[in-house]
Amino acid sequence: MTQANASECQAHLHPQPTMDPTRYKQLKTQRGFNYSYYWSPPAPGKPVIFFAHGFPAGSFLWRKQVPFFKPLGYGLLVPDFLGYGATDKPTDPKVYIGSGHAHDVVDILDAEGIEKVIAIGHDWGIYPVSRLITYDPQRVAACAFLGGGYGPPATKSTDRASRHEAIKKTFGYDAFAYMRFFVQPDAPAIIEEHIDSFISLVYPEKLQLWKDHLCVDGGARKWIESNSLSPLPSYMTPEEKEHLKKALLTGGITASLCWYRAAVEKVTAEDDAQISPEAVEVKQPLLFVAFTGDILALPIIGDTTVHAQYAKGPVTRKEIGGDHWGAESHAEELNDILLEWIQGLDS
Repeated sequence: MTQANASECQAHLHPQPTMDPTRYKQLKTQRGFNYSYYWSPPAPGKPVIFFAHGFPAGSFLWRKQVPFFKPLGYGLLVPDFLGYGATDKPTDPKVYIGSGHAHDVVDILDAEGIEKVIAIGHDWGIYPVSRLITYDPQRVAACAFLGGGYGPPATKSTDRASRHEAIKKTFGYDAFAYMRFFVQPDAPAIIEEHIDSFISLVYPEKLQLWKDHLCVDGGARKWIESNSLSPLPSYMTPEEKEHLKKALLTGGITASLCWYRAAVEKVTAEDDAQISPEAVEVKQPLLFVAFTGDILALPIIGDTTVHAQYAKGPVTRKEIGGDHWGAESHAEELNDILLEWIQGLDS
C-alpha cells in the first residue's frame, strides 16, 4: 500500500455506519421483479464493488462497508435481493434460482452501464455471486467470499440429510438444524410474532446460544416460541436493531425464507443442472475471508471448496476472528483486508 493509499485508508477507519436512503434506485428486471438497490457511481478510474447480502439483514448488512469505500471513489452497487427491503417479495421458491438471480443482477448492471464488478458475497449472497460467475463471468473482474466459499452447482443427488449428519459427526453438532425449522410452513408466522426473540437468536451476544439452539433439532423453534431474549451484541445498536426489525416485518419474512426452501426442496439443484462442467471454474482473482469464530459457515468447508476444486485463478486467503457476522463486528479489519486486496488487483 502506498503512503497516499495508507493515509486515505486511515481517514476512513471509523466511518459512520450509514446507507444514504436517497441513493437507492428502482428497476424492473426482465423477469418482472422490481429491485431496490443502492448505487453510487465510481470516480474516474475506480472499479465498481458489488456487495451481495444474505439472510436476514438485506443490504443493511453492508452499512459499515459503504461509508468506508464511497469516499475513496469506488463505485458501489448494493442491492436488496428478492424478499428484502423495497425489492419484490415473491413467495414461490421456484423464482429463487441461481440463473434468475444472475440475470437480475445483469439487468441492473446493464441499466447502470456497468461493464464489470468486483463481486463480494456473504451468507446467501455467495449464491448470486457464484451464479454470476457461472453465467456471466465476463461481468466479474474479481470475487470475494466472506465466511463461506464459492458455491458450486448443487446436484439432484445431493442428500442434504446425509451431508448434515456427516458434518454433525465431524464437528460434534448439527450446524444446519435451524434450516429444518426455517422451511416449515408455520415458521414465518412464528418468527414475525416473536420478532425480538428471533433477532436475539440470529444476532447473539454469545455464540454459545447458536450451539444450544440453532444447532439443536427443534432448538430454534423452542427459543423463538418461548419468546426468549438475549442482550444485543456489541456491534449492533438499539437503533440498528429497530431498523432491522422494521425491515423484516414490512412485507413479512415468508419471501426471504424462500432462499432456504429453494435449496431444501432442490429447486436450486434443478436449475443448476443446466450448468456445464466448464462453467463451474472460477478463473477470476478470488479472495476468501474466513471468520474463524463462525460455527455455521465453517472455514474448513470454504477452504476445501475454494482451494481444492474450483478456483483456477489466483487465490488470496485471509481470516478474522469474528463469528458469522464478521462484516459487522470486525468491520474495520475486514475493510482493510478488502481494500488491500482490491488495490493489489492492479499491481
